[in-house]
Amino acid sequence: KMGYAFQFVTLAGFHSLNAGMFQLASAYRARGMAAYADFQEKEFDLHTDYGFRAIKHQSFVGAGYFDEIQTVIAQGETSTAALKGSTEEEQFEKDQIRTVTHSHAHV
Repeated sequence: KMGYAFQFVTLAGFHSLNAGMFQLASAYRARGMAAYADFQEKEFDLHTDYGFRAIKHQSFVGAGYFDEIQTVIAQGETSTAALKGSTEEEQFEKDQIRTVTHSHAHV
């Protein structure tokens, strides 16, 4: 024995994704957009506390990479880049994550 056990958990992502979506859907049914706002607050907390990066969904999935390819191919003339002028670009400034003060008001 080497002193450790390898645990191969193949369904962790499946269960985590579906349980999280179920919790969000249930809260949304009960509280509307306030539940979604609370969910986003948890994401911001994960970013602050642990470096969670998926709060910027377009950047996280690589949209900037494909924008660069498109810009090169189009020789700098592109009007359909994903990040330039996007809602993500508007919401997040460099080194600034929280732009909206969270409110517990129910919609």
